[in-house]
Amino acid sequence: MSDYGKNKKTISHVKCDVENCIHNNHDCCCTAKEIKVGPQAASCCSDTICQSFVKQR
Repeated sequence: MSDYGKNKKTISHVKCDVENCIHNNHDCCCTAKEIKVGPQAASCCSDTICQSFVKQR
């Protein structure tokens, strides 16, 4: 697992469990400058995805 997101400023109140995303600071917080969640139409939580996800290398 990369240390990419550690010690970066996080988005307040945005929690993320996706440990292989470069925006995760490994403390369940998102460090992306902004997030985009989609698709445009969803019926329940499982219908949504974070479109800001970038896989760690």
